[in-house]
Amino acid sequence: MEDVARLAGVSPITVSRALSHPEKVREETRRKVADAVAKTGYVVNHFASTLRSGRSSIVTVFVSSLLNPHFANSMQGLIDAFEGSPFHLMFAQTSYSEQFDMNLVGAALPFRPAGLVFTGVVRSEATRRVLGKLGVPVLEMWGARPDPIDMLIGFSNHEAGELMGRHLGQSGFRRIAYCGHTLERGAERLEGLRAGLAAYDAELGLIHAMEGTRRMADGMDAFDTILERLPDCDAIFFGTDVLASGALIRAQDRGIAVPERVAIAGLGDLDFSQHTRPSLTTLNVGGYGIGQEAGRRMLRRLNGAPVDDPIITHPITLEARGSTRH
Repeated sequence: MEDVARLAGVSPITVSRALSHPEKVREETRRKVADAVAKTGYVVNHFASTLRSGRSSIVTVFVSSLLNPHFANSMQGLIDAFEGSPFHLMFAQTSYSEQFDMNLVGAALPFRPAGLVFTGVVRSEATRRVLGKLGVPVLEMWGARPDPIDMLIGFSNHEAGELMGRHLGQSGFRRIAYCGHTLERGAERLEGLRAGLAAYDAELGLIHAMEGTRRMADGMDAFDTILERLPDCDAIFFGTDVLASGALIRAQDRGIAVPERVAIAGLGDLDFSQHTRPSLTTLNVGGYGIGQEAGRRMLRRLNGAPVDDPIITHPITLEARGSTRH
């Protein structure tokens, strides 16, 4: 900054003002500073500014997996909400653990983030206590809990599972298999699925656990495994549309009729879901909208405005399509 000031013939304070609050500096001075910046290659160090002023423009986002298209949709909604704001998003990948060990969270704290966002409910009580004492906005998303650290926006996995269970039971399917996450959020979804099936005397005959980020090929392999382990299975609920679409491909390869022989359903209502053959029955949980609303609420807090309701539960809708219709 001193080099820029010397070249522009102004004081370092004027350089700082011209870069941070250009509207407070005369046009001629701004031009001199801009020319000097171009010649010296000077770049503002926002982290140094944060350490000096104690005020940060960084919002740290802890995301389970950027390869997961459901989370990617939410992250796009979050990014779009912050578009044009003075804040910058910094992403950290956590895999699928919702314990959020303090070693992971602590790695971001030296940057003095202005706010923290988690794609999941923080389940570690020790971490929750530390986060609650930081004095910055904290937002949990993609989950449900009555006592958020600060703010929460998500949906009920129990409700999602129950909604699909009722649909499959009402459609006449009786031997159901589930494939997907079984821990934390997945466990809640399974509990809801059992409740929905029970209302129609349908049975959850097999659970095929698949944790972490999965691809279409995993759904193809899972389809073979499930029919081998549960030959009389007549419907499979996959925890993501990606797995479900892989299963549809495998069924077609093997000449197995969907849904006449076995029905297939997913979760997420991704863009391709209504274009598969047959079209995929799925649950729309509003991933993009969750991220966008999370961004808007975080920005309100960062700008000093209050948030009336700390918890928003996003509605879930069942998109019943050809893959479960007889």
